[in-house]
Amino acid sequence: MHRQRKQNGSLQVRKHGKHKVWVLLYRDGNTRKYATLGLYAKMTKSQAQEKRDELLREVNARNAKAPNPDITFGEFLVGVALPFLRSKWKKSTAGTTENRIQHHLVTEFGEEKLSSLSLRGLQAFLNGKAAALSRSVVAHLRWDLRAIFKLALAEGYAQRDPTGALFTPKQAKTSESRSLNKEEVELYVNPLDLRERVIALLAVICGMRPGEILALQRRHVVSDCGQLDIEQRLYRGDIDIPKTHKSTRTVAIPPKTAACLKEWMELVPENPEAWVFASENPSTPMWRDNVWYRHMRPRLETVGLQWATFQELRRTHASLGHDEGIDPKVAADQRGHGIGVAIDVYTKAALSTRAKAAEKLETAVLTA
Repeated sequence: MHRQRKQNGSLQVRKHGKHKVWVLLYRDGNTRKYATLGLYAKMTKSQAQEKRDELLREVNARNAKAPNPDITFGEFLVGVALPFLRSKWKKSTAGTTENRIQHHLVTEFGEEKLSSLSLRGLQAFLNGKAAALSRSVVAHLRWDLRAIFKLALAEGYAQRDPTGALFTPKQAKTSESRSLNKEEVELYVNPLDLRERVIALLAVICGMRPGEILALQRRHVVSDCGQLDIEQRLYRGDIDIPKTHKSTRTVAIPPKTAACLKEWMELVPENPEAWVFASENPSTPMWRDNVWYRHMRPRLETVGLQWATFQELRRTHASLGHDEGIDPKVAADQRGHGIGVAIDVYTKAALSTRAKAAEKLETAVLTA
């Protein structure tokens, strides 16, 4: 990054009204400034120079730390933003977010000056992306831009934040979310072998994330299999802390799922550190993609339910629980996230439930 060189300014004597004064012309960043140091009659040149040096020491020190005003968007990302953001991202977040930023934002804005990016230009970019990408991706790009400019403003690389008024375009494509109904759940788990059936039940009945399921060790499961502790998660072969603070929790296992889990646990080594779902190498856990593509999807294709991935299973847990009248807070705690996420993101009320609700309201309101 470029730094402003040390300056001495221009010390001059000028007439102000009836009096002569010592004045200093100097720069503060990119701004020309003018300072009156004192009356010429009461201040010697050496005294004026001392006062000049005192003032410029502060200015030069401040500008020596000032960020380069001509830094490009790409330079700011590589040198400042990404190193800072990586320090708070989990590996899973870093992988998806960096790829999205590099592919979309750096390709579009990498060579442009950070200071030249405007609200109008950034919104036009999002509008263009909305024609080709899903609403979720466009919304994430908006969040990425806001995080980058918030940091740029905090570090002094930007004098304004043009992203505060950005919005996700209404034309952004929204894909219809799906979940299993009650009848489909049994149809889903029946074709699976015992190990995969346990994994599916922990996902759809207990609301667990695949990374939480595959990170389980024997020490996390109580002897009767009626509950288990989430202390870690698996992401692409690496063991990490749970996704959020709420994700560290104890999960309740209902009787039928517990019986299925207990049957599987009889095949798991007695070592407390043994993986509940070990790979071909007993010292390592299975990966999610291997579980899905090698063992679950081929069986589910026989019943036409291969579309229901782990994400749909999590949504199924939320939606069926909602339809059965389970308290939203209880369901959210079981899944390990906030109640707002539980309702807004995962829960989808069945049409039959909505029909009953509408009929109940109609009966209460219309007497004739």
